[in-house]
Amino acid sequence: MHAAIPRSRARLVAKVVTEVFAPAVLLSALLLIVSVHTAGFARGIGSGLLAVLFVTGLPLVAVILMVRAGKVTDHHISNRRQRAPILCGSLVSIALGVWVLQLIDAPADLVRAVLSSVAGIVAVLVVNLVWKLSAHSAVAVFFSMIVLVLVGVPGVAALAIPVAVGWSRVVLGAHTVAQVLAGWLVGGGIALLYLTLVA
Repeated sequence: MHAAIPRSRARLVAKVVTEVFAPAVLLSALLLIVSVHTAGFARGIGSGLLAVLFVTGLPLVAVILMVRAGKVTDHHISNRRQRAPILCGSLVSIALGVWVLQLIDAPADLVRAVLSSVAGIVAVLVVNLVWKLSAHSAVAVFFSMIVLVLVGVPGVAALAIPVAVGWSRVVLGAHTVAQVLAGWLVGGGIALLYLTLVA
């Protein structure tokens, strides 16, 4: 019988999974995938990068600066009480991004993906007022479902990401199983919203 993975090694793997598949990473990748998939590389990459700047880039820089200033505990914003102002600031950045994307006539599906991320942020914000839902898990499901629809069979591999992310969050003690499952439900709902908009 195989020995269980040592706890210290499991935590190390969990930390790597949490960082590699962090919400900002997955959402950035998704915006680029959607933009390039719908508009081709030449036109899509520029619009995608611009969307990343406003949706994840600027908010992440703000969080890092706040962590260094001691106003936020860590870049994952583990303290639920600190999430509301960060998420509200992200909404302002995204709203500006949507305006810029419309000015440059960015791909419509990219704008819809950005707006869907707004719906996700609002949902997570509301739930986090009373309960620490797993934003990592929500974004992981949102990412995997849309990638699966866009690329077909090869995208099946992306379905492993929410499982890995959920496991990592529980192992690290950041969330309970219930909070991970709730994140999956929210992420799945937002993905369905996006897919309905582009249908």
